[in-house]
Amino acid sequence: MLALFKSSIPLLCLSTWLLAELSYGAVVSEEDVLGDISMVNIASRFEQPVNRAPASVTIIDRALLDASGAQTWADVFRLVPGFQSYSPNGNRRGVSYHGFGGEFPNRLEVMVDGRSVYEPIFSAVVWSSLGVSFEDIDHIEIVRGPSSPSQGSNAMLGAVNIVTRAPVQDSGTALTYTSGSRSTRNATLRHNDQLGGMFYRLSLGYQHNEGFPSVANEGPLDDGRELYQLSFRGTLTPSLQDSIDISFGLVDNTEGLGDGDHPDEYLSTNYDSNYQSVTWLRSLANGDELQIKGYRNSLRADNSVNSGLISTAFTVPPAAVQSLLGIPDQSFTVGFDRMSSERFDLELEQRFAPRGNWQSVWGLGVRSEVVESEFLFGHDDKIREESFRLFSHNEWTLTRDWLFNFGVMLEDTAVGILVSPRLALNYEFITNHSLRMVLGHSERGPSIAELNAERISELGGLSYDAVIRSGNGLGEEKIDHAELAYIGRFPSANVELDISLFREEARDGIDAYSEDIVLPIPVFDDTIKVIANTGEWETTGVELQLSYRPLSGSLLRLHYAYLDLDSDYVKRFVPVELHSDFNTSRPRHSGGLLLAYQLTPRLSASVMNYYQSEVDWRNGNAIDEFARVDAQLSYRFALVGGSQVKLQAIAQNLGSDYSEYSANNVFETRFYIKVEVGLP
Repeated sequence: MLALFKSSIPLLCLSTWLLAELSYGAVVSEEDVLGDISMVNIASRFEQPVNRAPASVTIIDRALLDASGAQTWADVFRLVPGFQSYSPNGNRRGVSYHGFGGEFPNRLEVMVDGRSVYEPIFSAVVWSSLGVSFEDIDHIEIVRGPSSPSQGSNAMLGAVNIVTRAPVQDSGTALTYTSGSRSTRNATLRHNDQLGGMFYRLSLGYQHNEGFPSVANEGPLDDGRELYQLSFRGTLTPSLQDSIDISFGLVDNTEGLGDGDHPDEYLSTNYDSNYQSVTWLRSLANGDELQIKGYRNSLRADNSVNSGLISTAFTVPPAAVQSLLGIPDQSFTVGFDRMSSERFDLELEQRFAPRGNWQSVWGLGVRSEVVESEFLFGHDDKIREESFRLFSHNEWTLTRDWLFNFGVMLEDTAVGILVSPRLALNYEFITNHSLRMVLGHSERGPSIAELNAERISELGGLSYDAVIRSGNGLGEEKIDHAELAYIGRFPSANVELDISLFREEARDGIDAYSEDIVLPIPVFDDTIKVIANTGEWETTGVELQLSYRPLSGSLLRLHYAYLDLDSDYVKRFVPVELHSDFNTSRPRHSGGLLLAYQLTPRLSASVMNYYQSEVDWRNGNAIDEFARVDAQLSYRFALVGGSQVKLQAIAQNLGSDYSEYSANNVFETRFYIKVEVGLP
């Protein structure tokens, strides 16, 4: 199938241009049929109703986000079927899809207003560096399934776009303050106004908390946070045809980083990040749109502690250091010292207005990434990597009931050309009831960090601890996926239902095997991890998402996921080839139930229930199943002069304590009070 896709690529790019200019005749108007069906952009890069999209999509809107009482990004993604979210440390989040959770989960593309925030130095998302306050969010679009044909290599298992509110949507000043458990003190200040022809929003934020509680008989985890952030977004319309969107922001975050199994080894880590983004959109006379987007992301991280003399650390006489290790007694530091990453990205995109029963988009982009870390790469030189991409997506209405989607992404990377195509056939067999059948192939190249890893620690120029290195010939990992989904709407009953059956088959997965090594200073074990294409897995499962509004002002929202994982990877090659699996590294069952109700025009209440079965996180601990119940009350009123006030009382985990990722990361019952004041 892949060979057929590759051979059709030149024809596809040509057809995007030609077919956009053709008319296939009028089709039935969708206005009466679609009603208020949610529209999404992330799946195909042009707006589609969710029942016409080529993938399963979840939308978290402003109302759902408020009703959930979410305090962290981990709370937010517990609203999405098939997603796993957790906290490796008190303020470090892990978000993964279909069970590939680890300390730094990858294979999930995350964007803010279309700007990728995937950090190459960590091969993952650093959620604290996003610079987004929850109050600035309009909605979040989430593709549940491989999305490389639309969003590129990093979206191998899924994609997320966090869409912030347009500055023109709000006016005036708003202040928000949250206080509660674990010494939580969060504050935001937002100001929306107009300066000449520009509508803008300026947001300032502050966060403080003490992370997870102390571990019995082992002391505190020291994973608290002190964070300051600033963000700006402005929109200009210099002409009737042109609009310009400008955004920039910065985050200064200090938090504790460490392994929950070793509370005494936590280090205070500082993250400094900033971004700048400009998007120019021109609307052409025939309804087509031309967009150019450029952005820059920068991240600097620093943590190191002088641990004193070797003799003091190991409680031996100074002379023993020379005799045992072959080097004179000296001071040494722990931590990764300094690391940095920087990304420049430029993309051109052309969206063709619907012509008859056809609409399409195409585009191309270039990306440059630069990383620097002596700790990760064994030298302090900068490593640079460029990549190029070309993409196209097409929607063809075959008949009134049948719809065909075809998209493909080509990427020129450090490991060669990656090709990720997707075919989807949507069939509306009854009004408001559709089936979607999807076949796709996605490829993900190794990140710049995975491709250049050389993590070996030295003392006096001699190696004493070998952790991980990149293997020779490291290449792309591949996944074939299929989906059969039902999307139903029952307008008279106010019910929306989404059920999907899926299967994913991956090969050449990027994993790591153990290899023996001889070190000049044999302090630690004599093995090193080698990154290689030695993994494979098959995931089969079902996901369900149900929304029901039985009464005005009410919401019942249910989601559930069942995952069956069959995996294999090479644990080591010599003296004999040894295989293992990570079948238990994802919860087989997970789901949630949200109940929300507007009790009076001013008072509302909601309860969020979440369940996760047992899981043994890779590089983490085996965690028992848990059920968590959150609840909140919200009260709104107006002050003299027109100021609007919102008070919230939020409770999280109204039940037994449970652990997240590490057995020592204990999440107890927590309470918060939140106040929001809107000034005219």
